[in-house]
Amino acid sequence: MSQPTEREDRLAFDTDALLDRAREWYHVPLLALLFVFMLWNRVRTWENYTRGGDILFSGNDAWYHFRQTSFTVSNWPFTMNFDPWTFFPYGTAPGQFGTLFDQLIATVALVLGLVMPQEQATAFALLFAPAVFGTLVAVPAYFLAKRFGGRAGGVVAVTVLALTPGAFLFRGLVGWSDHHIAEVFFQVLAMLGVMVAVTAAEREKPVFEQLSSREFSTLRRPLGFAALAGVAIALYIWVWPPGIFVVSVLGLFFLAHLIVTFLKGHSPEHVAIVGVVMFLVAGVFSAVRITKFEFTATDFSLLQPTLFVLLAGGLAVMAALARRVEGRDDATTVYVGGILGAIALGTLLFAVVLPDTFSFFVDQSLRIYGLDANAKVRTVNEAQPIPLGRASSYFFGSYGLAFFAAVVGGLVLLGRYLLDDDPRGEALLLVLWGAMMVLATLTQNRFGYYLAVPVGALTAYVVAQVVALADLDTVGSLSDLDASQVMTIAVIVLIVFAPFVAVTGPLFPQSGGVEPGAISLQSVERAENNGPGEVTAWQGSLQWLSENTPKEGQYANPDGEAMPYYENFGQTDDYDYPEGAYGVMAWWDYGHFITVEGQRIPDANPFQQGATRAANFLLGQNESQANEYMTVDNGSSRYVMVDWKLADPRSGKYTAPASFDTIGVSSADLLSARIYTQRSTTEAPRTAQLVRSQDHYESMRVRLYRFHGSAAGPTLPNGKVLVVDWETRQFTVGSQTTQPLAAVPSDGQVYKTFDSLAAAEEYVQNDSTSQIGGLPGIPAEQVEALEHYRLVHASDATAGGVGQWVKTFERVDGATVEGTGPANTTVTARVQLRIPGPGQNFTYVQQAQTDAQGQFTMTLPYSTTGYDEWGTEEGYTNVSVRAAGPYEFRAATQSENLTTTVYNATADVNEANVVGEREGPIEVTLEQSEVIEPDGANASNGTNGTDAPADPGNTTESPDAAENGSDAGGNASNGSTGGNGSNESGNASEANASALVGPVTQSTLRAGAA
Repeated sequence: MSQPTEREDRLAFDTDALLDRAREWYHVPLLALLFVFMLWNRVRTWENYTRGGDILFSGNDAWYHFRQTSFTVSNWPFTMNFDPWTFFPYGTAPGQFGTLFDQLIATVALVLGLVMPQEQATAFALLFAPAVFGTLVAVPAYFLAKRFGGRAGGVVAVTVLALTPGAFLFRGLVGWSDHHIAEVFFQVLAMLGVMVAVTAAEREKPVFEQLSSREFSTLRRPLGFAALAGVAIALYIWVWPPGIFVVSVLGLFFLAHLIVTFLKGHSPEHVAIVGVVMFLVAGVFSAVRITKFEFTATDFSLLQPTLFVLLAGGLAVMAALARRVEGRDDATTVYVGGILGAIALGTLLFAVVLPDTFSFFVDQSLRIYGLDANAKVRTVNEAQPIPLGRASSYFFGSYGLAFFAAVVGGLVLLGRYLLDDDPRGEALLLVLWGAMMVLATLTQNRFGYYLAVPVGALTAYVVAQVVALADLDTVGSLSDLDASQVMTIAVIVLIVFAPFVAVTGPLFPQSGGVEPGAISLQSVERAENNGPGEVTAWQGSLQWLSENTPKEGQYANPDGEAMPYYENFGQTDDYDYPEGAYGVMAWWDYGHFITVEGQRIPDANPFQQGATRAANFLLGQNESQANEYMTVDNGSSRYVMVDWKLADPRSGKYTAPASFDTIGVSSADLLSARIYTQRSTTEAPRTAQLVRSQDHYESMRVRLYRFHGSAAGPTLPNGKVLVVDWETRQFTVGSQTTQPLAAVPSDGQVYKTFDSLAAAEEYVQNDSTSQIGGLPGIPAEQVEALEHYRLVHASDATAGGVGQWVKTFERVDGATVEGTGPANTTVTARVQLRIPGPGQNFTYVQQAQTDAQGQFTMTLPYSTTGYDEWGTEEGYTNVSVRAAGPYEFRAATQSENLTTTVYNATADVNEANVVGEREGPIEVTLEQSEVIEPDGANASNGTNGTDAPADPGNTTESPDAAENGSDAGGNASNGSTGGNGSNESGNASEANASALVGPVTQSTLRAGAA
């Protein structure tokens, strides 16, 4: 009988051992699966970023990181300290672009370069970097959460990171090659280091006497961990210098924890010592990277080491004061009062003695924690605040119920910390870190990627507490579980994981023939749409720019030396550009595109340098004013790139320049009215029509993008004049009534047409809720032609119902035309131009008035001949937009008996005249060509002082639906209106009012909107 008994005992032993082994190692395969899932979900769309052999990136800043990483590959391990290839004509110190993030990627790229072409290796390394960093965050996050929830808690925290569909996910997707996700990795590493160091100090209790007597063997662990924590903090700053805001978290933590420790009857000296060491180490390491000897948060400057040293000094003072007052009856009052009083007095003296520096710190603090943002900051999508009314929905959308579980966990952990006789400092740090990241996220939504780890760790703590309360940690096998424990497990799973599941359609259809809903994860669905965004629409224009414009240093200077693209440029506040260098004017969102893909120098960039100048140019109301912004400080900008988003009020980017300009244009100046309509009283009113003001049409951005520099007037191609009409009334929404709004008239007639401008003007004078024109391409008044700007390229990419995505213009001297014709008459010059592509024609129109002797002068920016003689090899542009024939000049006079006499001439304008290589005017003489008697007179282009272009494509567009205030046909982008960060998309556009011959009814509007 002994043999079966021994076998049974051995089997029992093996089973117990197996269960013990499973309990000890179960987290390893779970973590491995989670890591694999995180990496797979982040990299699986990588092929979306390969286009025609090129590798693209998302957003704007990723492109500049590509430039910095490429430079670092060639100059390893050094990054570029100064770059003249942006912010023309000054150049810039990239600061936070060119840090440890770029150095790490460059190192990997050099290794990959051993097996593939180096440029391709650099692009691939940067492409996959965010996915790798996003996955690696799980490693320190696991060990951090494990400190509060054990191994199971660590697994829970990593699961939250793996499943969250918010900012932490998309900042870590392949192609989003910005430093953001690397910030998260190194900040979590720093926080973990601080927790370990503080815990070591609380356990081993180092004192000053051990330091003075050099008992380093007993101080090895706390001081060693403190030094490592200091290095980790410095590495975080090396990745992102503005990360110095972390001192606000750590400073508040040490201040609160040392006070609480003292109040509990313990010496704060132990924790203060490790704090002093870690901040001195961080200060030394951050001082190594100083490039600017001033106080700035956007570069390696005196700010970072100064704050670390001040924090270390403050902790030393707190420890010394604790020793000084120890044993006194009033020790608590003196200690707490002395510290808080010293902070208050120091702040007051700081504000009085150094008001500018004090204001700098206040402004920086408000930028991080102020729960609001100014108009300029709001143009950057990632920097916009989250309205408090939407905070709960935002956090639920990003973290599900885990966020609310984390809030509960934070409150419980804080309560236990305050009630504990020997409180754990790391508990307070986690709570403060999470709370301050919530404030930071509400102030700038970008900081949501930081919040993911505190949410995961606090959720892990809650799960651990629930597991302990339900005695789940003592369960030996599944058979030991009772009903309450099973329910507890189910509740945990539902709270933590269920909100991350996405269900498409009903799971249990009620009727036959209906497919059941598909079940997936929100993070998987969000990642599926990952792609490079709007750079794909710009790519053709940028390639054209790099191939068909002179190299930098060779504009009108073909024998000059082209500027080197990668070089150790000496740092200066005002770079000395060579003759023939030039700038490209564009909104600041697109500056890095122009630098990297176009290899030309933008006037403005996503650092928001040059943003005011760009805004002033785009919103400028006359050409001479615009020319001033194109030529500043001996630097001449030669090209302008404008996309549809800047010229169309349906785009979210349209109003952004009004937040930067200094010429006094506000968003309200650009639109005369929004005309609203309402489908039912259960719905809020929606925009039926946007009515543009004359300021809109007079702005350079619209005169370029919409009119291509041509003159334009309110008369439609069919000779009619259109008036937009509305009425003011209140709308009822449920039980509420709106304020009076501009509304579609009760008869549904938004548009009216008149046979003459005089009749339209008379109607508008008698009706204050109406306006001539105001629709796409139809100004209320005459818009003069531009003399020095010509369209040289239009992108193949289009926006639905708007036109080409990007249009590129060149600023030229223009050809001078001197002519004679009938006295005191309007002379109109026309030339038809062709944009490559089917049916892409427009007519440039300009007018001049003859004097009493019949003399006139005009400057024409478009040439008709000589294109191939003045291309890039000669220092000029290989223009893609070319004339279909010569200029036609026309004038008409009318006698008292209404007889109309028409005068005509034609002339070619050579490219040499336009670019200033040929001096002297082009002579034109208008000859009488036709006499129209009164009974046959039916048209005259001089009757009301305007001459509408013959080609309606020059003054109109053909969108395909009614407006509702969203963007037309855009694809996803990160460009900050700014900036640095907006995702604009939509499908709304306007009714084609400019081609109407009669009124459009409200039913038409509704049908289009539907």
